[in-house]
Parts: sequence; structure tokens; C-alpha cells
Amino acid sequence: MKPRALEVAQAGIELKVTLADSPSATPNRVVIYDWFTRVGTPPRPGNDVELLVDGEQAWSRVFQDLSTAQKTVQVATWMLRPDIELVRPDALALAEPGERAQYRFGALIERLASQGVHVRLLIWGMTYTPMFNKWLRRWFWTAPTHIELLEQDHPKLIGSHHQKTFTIDGRVGYCGGMNVKENDWDTIEHRVWDPRRNPHGCSGEVRKAVQGRARCTAFKPRHDLSMRVEGPVVHDLMTNFQDRWNQSLRARRSSVFARMIDKIRVWMGNQPQTAMGPPEQTQPEMGERWVQIVRTTPNGEEGILDAYRRAIANARRYIYIENQYFRSPIIGDAIARAIARNPALRLAVVAWPINDGLVSRDPSGYWTAHTQDVIRKVRPGFKLTRLMIHDADADSATAKGATRFVQVDVHAKTMLIDDVWVTIGSANINDRGFKYEGEINAVLLDKEQVKRLRLRLMAEHLEVPMDEAEATLGDIDRAFDLWEAHADANAAARGGSGEPCSRVHHFVQQAPKEPPFGVGAGIF
Repeated sequence: MKPRALEVAQAGIELKVTLADSPSATPNRVVIYDWFTRVGTPPRPGNDVELLVDGEQAWSRVFQDLSTAQKTVQVATWMLRPDIELVRPDALALAEPGERAQYRFGALIERLASQGVHVRLLIWGMTYTPMFNKWLRRWFWTAPTHIELLEQDHPKLIGSHHQKTFTIDGRVGYCGGMNVKENDWDTIEHRVWDPRRNPHGCSGEVRKAVQGRARCTAFKPRHDLSMRVEGPVVHDLMTNFQDRWNQSLRARRSSVFARMIDKIRVWMGNQPQTAMGPPEQTQPEMGERWVQIVRTTPNGEEGILDAYRRAIANARRYIYIENQYFRSPIIGDAIARAIARNPALRLAVVAWPINDGLVSRDPSGYWTAHTQDVIRKVRPGFKLTRLMIHDADADSATAKGATRFVQVDVHAKTMLIDDVWVTIGSANINDRGFKYEGEINAVLLDKEQVKRLRLRLMAEHLEVPMDEAEATLGDIDRAFDLWEAHADANAAARGGSGEPCSRVHHFVQQAPKEPPFGVGAGIF
């Protein structure tokens, strides 16, 4: 029998579906591009997804997957500092560097290469070049067999290749905001004093001083997210890496200086870098989740921006944002329109204040204030949120007012909508990241996992035990009411009236009336 055409008209939408010949045939899927963007690659069904919060959880999972690699590892990152310890057990918190060395990214990569795993590392080359790091110098100039390192310079004066992805054996992929560097690690507790949040080379003696609160932790508390995927969408991460790798290789071969450097490398015994062929066959379906990879590219692809706009326009209950930056007038306008259409829409934006929220000559502060004020025109009481942890100094028993507040370095790049939709990736909320920075995000459409992530994030910041999260935060209005109440109470606590009840603190970014130095929104 020939396939039949079925026409369905419902709610003004006409669908044309080709039916299969029998019930046992491969079923068709109808994708309505409501939550997904048409820019770039299409959404992929059949994925298994894990949403990983903060470095301890994310890097431990990466370490597990890397340790089982058999054929290939591909890593794209903005910064690469291979001394990062991916796993930091409590039992080794005060240990000497040699006892912790096995957990370093660099050591693991070299072990994999010695076992025949082909490792490709792609970094932005304008600031973090192989000249400034012992691992990168070795991998670039005299790389062990099976390790290839390439730098990719951005074709525009302003901007960078900011993507952060891993793929392992074409089987598993990661897309997130964490760079492969030592300070991109923390626990969900974000402790003021944590011996493990120090450089790898930090001695046991120094770590003991941190534990005893006699010395500050070297790296600030840091909050970030990553998405782990298995299934067909891994193919899109691999294709993106292949395109960038080959583009970078072609650029090197067209440069007289780069060709000279490569000749020196080969003379020193290094292998020439090789072009990549198309990724192997798309992975079979591994789960039930729909995921789409979206990008910003220097050649004009704006999939991340379109994904943000679509999701914000679809918001009916809430918009929840965590981002290192919040300085895109485009997004401010989109949120303001959503609130104007629906005054009951709940909104929380976790971001980083510029100059502690005070007026400065930093253009970043101006555009943060501008984006905030676009929203305040339709919701005058709106305030941004910063995360601050608190703890007592070592002498707090005798010192009055010795509570120490430390701001959490929010490095996340995520937005959740209505317990239905989430994006996690590398893109900051600034016009540069939406227009021509090299960025990559993953979009997940799934009620169960998105709600679970919202509960986890809000519970972490409001310091609600996870076993109480559903009862306390499950209702959206109740959760956002508690968020506002905590922010008000914590403002009083910082003024000396009582103890803070959580990490949630509001701020209003201040700025001069005009952009400092005339700098536009597309630069910072």
C-alpha cells in the first residue's frame, strides 16, 4: 500500500503527516517549532540527559566518563589549565600535591593518550596560548602521541571562541559553562573556607591554615552548570567540534608564520595536526528527552538568541535566570514585553553586580543597569539577585559582628521557563554573546527534569534541605514569594539586624546616565 496523507486542522494549525504501512513500522514524529528554534540544527529526540549543578558534581561525572574512554576525546574550552583536579575527595583535602596529582585533567589526558585514545584539544588562542603553561607547551611543541592541541583565534577584534564542550567516544557529550581551569570547581555548599578550593600546587600546610580559618581560600566560591547527554544529539556536538577544528587548521595552513611554527614542531618530533572527517554514524536513541544544540557563530548564526526569545515569549508562569552577565538590552526588552502581556509572570535574575552595584566608569555596569531598568519600567519593584554565603571568622566567639559575607562567583549561563524548558551552555546574556561571540548552548524540553532543576537551584540558594524542596518550593508562586522574603530579610541581616537566612540578596545596579566612553552594548 502507498503511504496515505492525513490532514489535521486544530487551533488554526494544519499538519500533514505521512502514515506508516503497518503498526510495526518506525513511527513518525511531528515537531512543532514552538519552544525550539529553526536556526541551526534541529531538535533531537531520544536522548538521556543529566543536569549537573556546580563543579564537584559536574567534574566528577566528566572524570568518570573520561576514565572509560576507548577511542576519542574532544574538548573545546575558552581557558585550559590542566592542573585542575577534577575529583577532590574530602580525605585528600589537606594532602600534599603529589597525593592529589592523579586527579588532574592533564595527568588523566596523558594516561588516556598512552593507552591509544586520540585526544583533541581546541582552545581560544588570543590570550591563553601554549607559551604560558607547562602542559600546553608540552602538548603543543613535543606532544605525546595521540594528543593534538589547536588554538583558534577569533576573526573579529572583539570577542572570543567561548564554547565549552566534551565528547567522549562519540557516545557521551557535555555542554556547559565551566572552563577547564583550577578555579572552576566548588561544592553546592560554597563554603567561605574550603581547603579544596585552592590551586593544585598549594601545600598541605596552607590548606590546613584555610581549614582553621587563619587564611583565606585562594579561589572564590563559584556556581555553574553543565548538561550531560547521550543519544543522537551528541552527533551535533561532534559536528560543531569538527567544523571548528578544520576551520582552525585551514587558517593555520594559510598563515606563513603558522606554517613555520608547524615545521619547527615537526622537526622537534611532534606529529602534524590532522584534519577531522565527518563524525561517525549518529548515536542510537538512549532515552526520551528532546534536546537541541544552539549556537552563536562569527558568521552570523544566532540560534541561542532565537531560543531565548522564543522561550521568553512562551513564558506563562515564571522566568528564572542565572547568568554571569545580565547586560543585553535585547533580552531586557523581551522580558519587559512578556511582563506587559502577563503582569502575574514571576521573575528572578541571579547575576553579578558590577562594582558592588555602585556607579562606576565600567561600561559593563551601565549596560547591566540599562537592561535592569528596561524591566523596571514595567515592573518598578524588580531587583537583580546576587548570591552571598556567610560564615563566622575564627575569632567570632569573642569578636562582635564577625560574620563574614562572601559573594558567590555566579558563572552559570542558564534560563528556566515554566518548569518546562531550560537552556545550559556557554552564552552570557550580553549582545556580543548573542551576535558574534563563538558560543554553544543545549536546550532541553522536559517537564520532569526542568522542575527538578528549579527545585534544586532554588533550594541551594534558599538553603532549603532537598528532602523538603518539593513541599516548600513546588508551588511556583510560593517559591518566588519565599525568594523575595529571604532577600528582604537578608538585607536587614547585612545591616546588622540578625542572622541571614540564606544566600539570596537583592541589588539594584547603579550607573551613570550615559555609556562610559561611548561604548555600545555589543562590546561588553
